[in-house]
This record gives sequence, structure tokens and C-alpha cells, in this order.
Amino acid sequence: MRSRVSLALGLAILMLMSAQSGVFMAQDAEPEELYDFRMMESSVRTTNLVDVPSWKINDIWNYDGYLDVRDFVTSSGVTTNIEFLDGTLTQRVAGVYKMDVDGVDTLVYRVESNGYYEAEDVNLDGNNGDLVVGMDTEEIFRASDLASIQYTATFDIDFIVQILWWTQTVHVADMVADTSYSPPLEGYDFPISVGEEWETDYTQVNDFSGSSDYVTIPSDSTSSNTTSWEVVSQGYPGTFYSGCAQSYNITNYDHVNTIKHQTGYKWFCPAIRGDIRTSTSIAGLGIYADHELTSYQPAGRYKQISVEVIHPLSPVDFEMSAWVNATSFSGTGGAGMPVAGQSLEFRYEIGGDVQNVTTASNGSAFVTFDTGHLADDTESETDLGSHGVVAWITGEKVVGAATITIDPDVHQVDLVARSEGVTVERTRGNRTVTLDSNIGFNAISGDQLIFSVPVLNRGIIDSPGTTLMIEAPDGSTSSTSVPSLSSLEESRVNVSWTVPENHLYGDISLSFVVDPYEQITTDGNRSNNEGSFSLFIGSMPTAVLSIVSEELTLAEVMFNGLSSYDPDGGAVTCEFSVEELNGGISTSSEEDCIHEYTWDDDGTFLVTVTITDDESDQAYAEATITILNRPPDVAIGSNLDSVPVLSPVTFDIIESGDLDTQNPDAPVDIQWHSPCEEGQVGVRCTITPDAEGTYTIAVTAMDDDGATTEASLTLDVTNIAPTNPQNEVWIGPNRLVPDSVGRYFVNEGDVLVLRGWADDSENDLAGHQHHWSPDAELDPDLVISSVGHYSTIEHTYQTSGQHLATLQIVDDDGASTETLIVPITVNNVVPSIAPIASLLPVAEDQLVQLSVEVTDTTGDLPNLIHCFDLDPYTNSDSEGNESDDCDVESRHLAHAWADATTAPDYIVFHVTDDDGGRDYIAISLDVNNLNPVARATTSDDNPTEGDVIFLSANGTTDSEYDMENMIYIWDLDIHKDSDGDGDAANDHDRAGMWIEVSFDGEGTRTVQMTAFDEGEGSSVTLVIQVQKAPFSLGGLVSAYGIYIGLLGVIVILGALLMQRLRPPEIVIEAPVFKDAPRRRGKRISMDDAFDDPEYDPFDAEKGKSGPKKSGGEVGPIIPEPMEPKDPQKMEGDLAHAFEELTGEAPHQEDPEEEESESAPASVDEALDEEDIEALFDD
Repeated sequence: MRSRVSLALGLAILMLMSAQSGVFMAQDAEPEELYDFRMMESSVRTTNLVDVPSWKINDIWNYDGYLDVRDFVTSSGVTTNIEFLDGTLTQRVAGVYKMDVDGVDTLVYRVESNGYYEAEDVNLDGNNGDLVVGMDTEEIFRASDLASIQYTATFDIDFIVQILWWTQTVHVADMVADTSYSPPLEGYDFPISVGEEWETDYTQVNDFSGSSDYVTIPSDSTSSNTTSWEVVSQGYPGTFYSGCAQSYNITNYDHVNTIKHQTGYKWFCPAIRGDIRTSTSIAGLGIYADHELTSYQPAGRYKQISVEVIHPLSPVDFEMSAWVNATSFSGTGGAGMPVAGQSLEFRYEIGGDVQNVTTASNGSAFVTFDTGHLADDTESETDLGSHGVVAWITGEKVVGAATITIDPDVHQVDLVARSEGVTVERTRGNRTVTLDSNIGFNAISGDQLIFSVPVLNRGIIDSPGTTLMIEAPDGSTSSTSVPSLSSLEESRVNVSWTVPENHLYGDISLSFVVDPYEQITTDGNRSNNEGSFSLFIGSMPTAVLSIVSEELTLAEVMFNGLSSYDPDGGAVTCEFSVEELNGGISTSSEEDCIHEYTWDDDGTFLVTVTITDDESDQAYAEATITILNRPPDVAIGSNLDSVPVLSPVTFDIIESGDLDTQNPDAPVDIQWHSPCEEGQVGVRCTITPDAEGTYTIAVTAMDDDGATTEASLTLDVTNIAPTNPQNEVWIGPNRLVPDSVGRYFVNEGDVLVLRGWADDSENDLAGHQHHWSPDAELDPDLVISSVGHYSTIEHTYQTSGQHLATLQIVDDDGASTETLIVPITVNNVVPSIAPIASLLPVAEDQLVQLSVEVTDTTGDLPNLIHCFDLDPYTNSDSEGNESDDCDVESRHLAHAWADATTAPDYIVFHVTDDDGGRDYIAISLDVNNLNPVARATTSDDNPTEGDVIFLSANGTTDSEYDMENMIYIWDLDIHKDSDGDGDAANDHDRAGMWIEVSFDGEGTRTVQMTAFDEGEGSSVTLVIQVQKAPFSLGGLVSAYGIYIGLLGVIVILGALLMQRLRPPEIVIEAPVFKDAPRRRGKRISMDDAFDDPEYDPFDAEKGKSGPKKSGGEVGPIIPEPMEPKDPQKMEGDLAHAFEELTGEAPHQEDPEEEESESAPASVDEALDEEDIEALFDD
């Protein structure tokens, strides 16, 4: 797209220059008394071109409006009271395509509309019903300038009649009106500017089809017509819609014999690309439509086409350049993105120029075309013609358009002070209107006026900034700046003025000149730099209505507005509006300002006179007139002179009539003042007097004119005894309902409200004496009395069973009712136990303390029996069931359970009243087992293997019950799996609180004692270090006897074999030691015996020499055996327990045995454990 730098700079300058700037009064100008003209404020507003909009398929406009079909219906001779039908209209762009228009290939829009209108209570040829009109239209518009080419309207008119319960639809008319225009009608002359006028001579062809039994379908016609349009104002259109505060009023006129007749208007709003408000006639049918926009729903414009011409104003036959831009939008706002490579069709249809172009990478395509010298189809004083330039994407139906204005008299700069474009917005009170030629440019004192003075640049290039000078009616001047304006751009200077009070009547003139000092040398036409505007300052006319306040029916009433006048001079016209009998309005314009009217019936009616002066200002005066008529006659009669109170009596109308009635069938309406059995309207009335004394009945007779007459008759009413005693029983806000025999059911302790009354005459009711006996059988002496229409007492029954309440009512004459007996059955109220918070879990032997709250009636509370059943699973009293025992009779419980296994999982509390009513509650109980605290001791934690020691679980603690049933299990070595189950730490080796045990083999033993109650139990371990026992032959033999025997056999056999093989001279006899003392056996080595076969441990010599050794080798020295240490002693409780179990003291020492003589060591004595191990290793 081409550079926007210059354009952005220009816009910035325009924005700066179009900010509000003051208009200053010249200080040397003295204001004249005639014109108290004051400039209050001013502002400068620059307006860009209001060019032709681009429509897209599915653009939708929604309207509310009405149709006026009265002329259409009455033109066929059908009588009707129809005025308007209210409804809605939806207008939608349905298509974009090309068609031949007067021999020119033209791009067009097809717009479809659907309307629905209805009116209720319509009279159509004497039939009442609802009128419904459906209207569908299709209109073809030229895309380049929105000129109307063809218009088709389809009407479906139905009349809906309600007959009793049935609804009947009568088809009034089905009709199609097809209208075409040649050339097309340019309802808009883009670019739009206030003050512009244009007109067209055209041929209109109307084709009608359809059928109707009520209206006449028009005949086809072809006519030549002249229509003109004028942009009369810019401003608020009277309908609010966002962005449409500055809309353009385009009014159209039909020319008949050179006289212009307004036929409609529309307010064009650029923000909605269409009309916000329209008023137009439809196809010459006499049907008029008015619509106001309610909503605008544009179709999504994700791709847009715009056409930018270099100059919107062009001389004739000018080579013009233009840019066609394609832009895409994401739909989320923000700037659009250029669309490159987009194929477009460029159309300058007036010149027959159609080009296919493609956008470059910047999204734009550059085209040139010859503007030509052809005029358009409208005549205008300001230009030769305005022609549309269109570009569109044929496949996507996306259109962009702009307008070229051709003017043979074009200058570089041509600033125009447009007098015809001045608009005036007038605010009077709370009503603001934009003045135009139809309304008239006039004002009165106090009006607030805003003048909008336009300055237009009709040059080709931008005009320099300049000044606009305004000369007020008093000759004073003021000036304000005008910013630089591009070609055909307009700037408006807004001047606010409030017409002073007592301003002189007459025309005021506002003169203005742009570039007053002729500083712009490039302005090629200064003849249009000056302009002026005139406005008439007048006054509201004064309306005066002369009329009598009252008159009789059928009399001619004369009223006039002869005293009305216009203070600013000139003639006035009078229009009278008279309210008719049926509520309608009769309107009449009278040249002599006098009017006569006659009402056939009485009533109050409104009469209004409207005075209009030459400036179209109007004043109103109104008054009401009361039309009177003769009142009717009426008289009352009865066949009784007296009647007992509360007894019926009948009255009759014995005479009635109305002299000026309009309805002979019902000349008088009778209305009784008292409620009658027959109804208050009628000639007979039966009533029942409700008070003793005299009774007067009155009646009003009213004729059809509303005049009334009253009559009355009086008779005596005698006393009767009170009757029909009645009662109600209430508990709080609730009224009890008795059963079928009249018996009430209540509960003990209920506070009852007994309410009683009886029927009697109105004047006796307040003096009734009420005597209540609330418990007549059981407490007959209790009587409660009161005086009044109603009696109310409170009573509470504390015992259950049948009770009788009685009531007797006596009036002030001593007459009484029969005794009213009220049976009341009192039900026992079962005691109720309050909710109990859940008990926390407790341990065995832990005390559970609990208090229970019980509620019952006051009479039952002292006698309640409260019980706790501590074992709901056992029927301890052998009565009832398991859960109704009374183990503890109290509301308070303090109890403990020794054993968790036998403790219940809940207990029951129950309470019983004196009637046997019972309530109970189950209270969850959770008695938890306490695991024992295991303790274990040993009599010796460092014994020698084979020694007997004692293990004790004494010191283990638990609940008392569990201690008595405790089981003690001993695992003598948690590292040895004695039972073969794969878990070495769960063996049941021994059981008991005390056990006696010995260990074989030295080492560490980890002993585990587990104390079991009914739970999982607890364990404790002892670590015992078992010491190696001293050497003992007996122990050796017992442990290795088999092996030693086997070895002995081998040795003996070896010795025998050696003896057999040894020479005889080598035999050595064993020495004999006589009388020698025995010595301790000598330790020998089995290795020596096996290493040296000649070694004899029993030979003194060989024994000394030992086995053969290498030179210098010394035999091992065998140490003397050491004395064993003293055993540990048991102390304290362990020693005491040992003594209890064995009957012996743990540390009694045996007398020391005499040391035996040492004897020669035997083979067994000579072998120690290492030798034996070596033997088995070998």
C-alpha cells in the first residue's frame, strides 16, 4: 500500500487545528439594543467525506415501526377505524452480482426485508377483530452509489375475528407490487453534505398482482415523474444508536406541476452504513411506512477492499489515479494485514472501464482511468456529476467503493462558505430539534441555538489554514481559525447562542466569510467565500379557548378561539379537537376560529384548540365541559314491617324510570347499597340484618348518562339468642383440626389456647359472656369467664387420657347458647433422650463417666426411671430383651471394664415414664486392650556352658485381669530357628513366668521373652554370654567318645603292627617307679604321636626326648592348668526367687574336695580340643 506518511501528517495537523478554539467578540463594537446577540461558545469540527458505504452479504438492519394502511383500505370503499399497525422489519443484504441496467453492465446489491405488523380491535366493515399484515420486500441497489433500480413488495393481509370460542381468519388481500425505475433513483448523492439538492426525471413502471374480496388491486401503470432530494440537516435523528448522533436528514419531494410535495425522508448514519430512520410511501399504494433502527448486525469483514482516488474532485476528461487496497483482519481487532496477490475487478461503470488487477506485496494495486465528461442521472447546481468507483473480489463477494465528483470549474483551492449548509439545532425546554426548511428557521426568547457554519474546500489540493470571520446581527465580528482542508473536506464552526428574553421580533442575519483578508492566493474562486444565514426571532402564539363549563344533553355547544393571537404579528389558524362519546377525537380546522358540537349523552369531555402562527410555532388551550342530563326516578317497597335479627327480608323496586334514556331496553340501572342475595344490581334485594334495632336499606338508580337518584326504606329488627357456638384449639401458631367426631388430639404438657365464639346480631356480639370449664369432668370447679365477641383461654393437661372442655355463651339479654362440649384426647409424651457425644476410646480398668439428659413433660419428669444396661447382649433380669436390663438405675454412670475382650461394644441407656412410654439410646463403647509392658531378668548373664540359670518375667505389668491370665513365652536364642518355621525369632522354646535353663557351648545367646494377654503381646530380650567350660575328660568322652574309641583302636592296631615289625633287641620295657608320688598327668600332643612312630609318651627317656626334631628345636612347654574363677552370685529378688523354686540358697558352696593325686596322664587326658580338631581335619 502506498505511503501514508503525508496523510498521517495531514491528519495530525487537522486534529490539532480542529480542537476547540474560542470565538472572540470584537471589543470596539457596541451591541445594539435591537440585537442582544451573544456568542456563548464555539468549536471547530472537521468532517471527512461521507462517501458511499460498502455492503456485504448478511449485513442486517432491524427496525421497529408501523404501517399506515388507512388510505389503502378506504380507497376501496371499505369502512374502518384502522390507523396504524405496529411491527418489526428485518433488512438483509442477500446477494452481490452483476446485471444489465439500461444497457450498462452494473454491479448491484440485492436486499431482502421481512416485516410483520398487527393492530388489535380493528373495525372492518362493521366486524371487530385484529388486522395482521405481512410484508416481504426485495430491492436492487447499484453498488457504486446505492441508487434504487427495482423494488418488489409482497403483502399478505389477514383479518382475525373471534366468534365465541372460535377464531376465524379472513384473508383480506394477497398482493405483489413490482416497481422499477429508469434511470435508477439516486436517493443519496455521495459524498453527502448538508444543503445539497438534486433531482431526477425518471420513468416508473408499476406491475400489480394478487387477489382480494375487500380491497381493490391497483392496475399496472407507467408514469414519468420528477423527484428531488435535499440534505436538510445534520444532527440527532430522534432515535438513539451508538455512532449516529451526527446523521443526515435527506428529504425527498415529488414535483407536481412545478410544486414540490414532501413524500418522505430518511436519516442516513455512516456508522451503520445505512438508514437509522425512514418514512416513505410504498409503490404508490397509499401505504406509508415509518421505521426506526433497533440494531445493526454487520457481517464479518475479515477481508476488506478500499478504493483511494488521488483526488475526490476532478475536472472533466482527467487521467485519474487510484489505489485499490486489500486488507485482512483476524477478527480480534487491531490493524489489518495487507493481502498480496489478490485478484480484483476494478469498475468505473459510467465510463465503461473494467480492469482486472492484482495486489502487490503491500496489498495494493495501482490503476489509472479517464474520469470522462458524462453527467450522472441527477441535476445539481454544484457539479456535473458524481460517479462511483468500485472494486470487488468476484468469488468472495467483497466490495469496496469510492466517489469521484466531476466539475468543469475546478481550481487548485476553492474555499466555499456554504450558506445552504448551515444547520441550526434548537433546544426548547427538554425538546431538541434540528431545524430545516420544513420546520422553519425560527426561534423565540429562551431558545438555545447551535449554528453549525460549514467551510468547504472544493479545490483539488489541500487548502492552507485560514480564518472564518462571523458578523453578528448587531455588526460585531468574531473570528476563529479554519484548519487545512483536503479536497471536498468540510470544516464546521459551531456557535452557541441563547435568544435573550424580550428579544425584538424580526429576522436576524448571521454573515460569515472565509479568508476575509484574502491571504490564500491559490483560491481560484472568491465569489463563494462569503455566506449569510437568516433566522426569524418571534414569539409563541397565545391560545385562548372560550367554552361553557356545563350543558344539557342534545344541546348545541359553541366554543371558539377568537381571543387567540400571535404577539409577533401575522395570522393564526385554529384547529379544534373534541372528545367524542366513544372516546375518539373529532378534529376540525376553522377559518373563523368558531366551532359547534352536540353530545347525545352526558359525561365530561375534553376540548382542545391548537393555534399555529406563520412560523409554525404552536400553542394549545384546553378545557373540559360537563354534559348533564335528567336524573331517573326510583322507589322501594317490602311486605314486612319488622324482622328478627339474622332473618332474611326481601325488598322490591316498585317504581323506576328515565325520561332521556338512550337505551329503552334498560332505561335505569339499579344498584343496592347493601349486599343482596340476588346481587347488588337488580330490581329485588334479599338481605339478612345482623344488628338489632332499625335497619335502613338504600338504592341508587342510574340512567345511561350516569345521572343517579337514591331512595331508602326502614324497618325494625328484633333480638334473638346467640346461636351456633364454635370453638378453635390452637397450639402456638397452629390451629388444630378435630377428627370426624369433633375430638382433638394433643400431647401432655401442650399449652393449649381455647378460643370460642357464637353467632348473634352485630350489636350483641361485643357483650357476649363466655364461661369456659377446661376440664369439666376432672376439675369441674375450674371455670374461666370473659366478655367479648371472642374468648381465649390457656390450659395445659398434665395427664393423658380423655378430657372434656365446655363453653357456654350468654348475651346481654340473658339468652344463651347450648353448652358446647369440646372432647380432647391427651396423648402421653414419650420421654426423650438428648443426643450424647461419642465416647472416646478407653483402656481396660479406665473409669467411664457419663451423664445423660432426658426431657419430658413437667408432670412426668419426677417419675421417670433411668437405667443403664451395661451388657446389651445378655438378658440379666430375664425380662423383656437383652437391652432393657437396669444394671445401673441412674442418669449418671461411672464404670470400668477389666477385660477388652469381654467388654461390650455399646451400652444402652433407657428411660421410662409412668405411662410406660420409653426411649432408649445406644452408646458406642470402645474398650481397648493395654499391651503388657514386658520385663525379664536372669540369675546369671555370664554363665558357663552347662550351668543352670534362671530366667524370670517378674516385673512385667498389665491390667489386673490380664496379669492373672498372662502367658509368657521364651525363645532361648532368637538367632536359632528351633521350630524350623523359617523365623528364628518366634520360637516357643519354653513357657512360664520362671524357667530354668542351661546352655551348651560358649557364645552369645539373645533370649526373648514375649508376654501375651489377649492382644499382640510385648517382647523383651536378654543377652547372655555363655563362657567355655574347663577341660573335662568326662565331658570329652561324652562329647567325642566315639571318635576317641575309633582313634584308640587305630593306635592299638598301629602299635601292634609296629611291635610285630620291630626287631626283638629294640624292645624297651617301661620303667617302674616304686613308691614314687603320683604327679599330675602330663599333657601330650597327638601330633607328636603321629609324627614320630617311635615316640612313646609312657617311656621316660623317649618321652623326655619327645619326637624327633630338627636340630635346635625345642619342644612345646605345656602350661599348668589354671584354677577356675569363682561363680557369680545371685543377688536380690532373683536370689529370693531361686530359693523359692529350689529350696536352696543360690551360693551354698560344697566342701572343697581333696585334691587327688596326680597320675600319669592317659591318652584321653593328653588330648585337648585342638588336637581332636586337628585329628578330624586330617
